[in-house]
Amino acid sequence: MTLPGDAGIAAGGAVLVVVLVLGLLAGWAKQRWVLLLAGLVAVVVVGLVVGGTGGLDLQGPREVVAQRLGAVYEVVVPPAIAFVAGWLAARGTWFKRALVVGVGILLLAAFPYAAAAEATAGWVA
Repeated sequence: MTLPGDAGIAAGGAVLVVVLVLGLLAGWAKQRWVLLLAGLVAVVVVGLVVGGTGGLDLQGPREVVAQRLGAVYEVVVPPAIAFVAGWLAARGTWFKRALVVGVGILLLAAFPYAAAAEATAGWVA
């Protein structure tokens, strides 16, 4: 299910903000390392379920595998970056927090999904 135009962008942004806040809460908790690992596993699992790729087929030509992996990366990587940025920003000065969130935003904007998928497809296929 995809939302049209601005509604999809707004929903995606809201999801990333919620995941960032969950990362902050995990970073403030006493067992933050366990929550970091659990949060990343949850982000990957939820991303795969939402992306509808529970049965990801890694067979076929390299180009097809790269296209499938690119779709998975587009669903899984942004929430993972937001969660880790929130977790890292939980401790430190306000400058460090702003810097971590800013770097996370730049990484979200500049992540080479297609190139990463092509490189991974070379290992898989």
